[in-house]
Amino acid sequence: MENMKVSVVTPVLNSEKYIRETVESVLAQKGDFELEYIIKDGGSTDRTLEILKEYENAVKVISCTDESTEDAIFQTLEKAGGDIVCWIGADDVYAPGSFQTVVEAFKASPEKDWLYGRCRIIDGKGQEIRKLITTYKNLLGYFYSRKILLCENYISQPSVFFRRSLWEKVKSRFLDYHYGSDYNLWVNFSGLSRAIVLHQYLSSFRRHKNSISHNNYIHQLDDSIDIAKRYGNGFYAMIFRLNKLKTVFIYRLLDKGRV
Repeated sequence: MENMKVSVVTPVLNSEKYIRETVESVLAQKGDFELEYIIKDGGSTDRTLEILKEYENAVKVISCTDESTEDAIFQTLEKAGGDIVCWIGADDVYAPGSFQTVVEAFKASPEKDWLYGRCRIIDGKGQEIRKLITTYKNLLGYFYSRKILLCENYISQPSVFFRRSLWEKVKSRFLDYHYGSDYNLWVNFSGLSRAIVLHQYLSSFRRHKNSISHNNYIHQLDDSIDIAKRYGNGFYAMIFRLNKLKTVFIYRLLDKGRV
């Protein structure tokens, strides 16, 4: 069987602090696949582009303005030519060997078009944090369930991979939501294909005071409630609202260092 091509996209803007670690985690992936890595810079004014120049032989860098992170992801996914595509934030990292594991999983399940694995949460220094939240998400997502997904987003974005053919079917809906764009994509994916579930850790998501998720998780939850209602019904939206109350309460305790 011909080797698959894996395309990775990273949107970046003034991310000099972590971008090197992100790039290294992508380029360190080895296996029976072809790798394409495209970074979309939105006009960085710090040392981000200087750092990326060190990788010019292995990474394609596109630098121009965009309307949002989601717009940058959309633009770049449209340029990606891989059989399998994904994106990762400019402060997140992939675990060693993840891509080979993903490729083997897709080859073993040709009838399925997307997959998710596990994801650790790390702080600005790379230390694992919030292990209880990780365990909770692992339990919710141990078996794939669209119904559970419509009640709560248990899927971690950096550990999601999908066939380009699936992206082509749903891409017109990707920009429908700003903060809930990834969850919107998972729900649309789930309407067309069951997901492959990997119980390995494929990535680490970095949570720090300047991260989008840290500062906008309430907006993300609000978008997600609307998505649950749009693609499910009022019952799913009601359950998601209850889960929002739980999530906000726990996150506020965590931010105060009480749990």
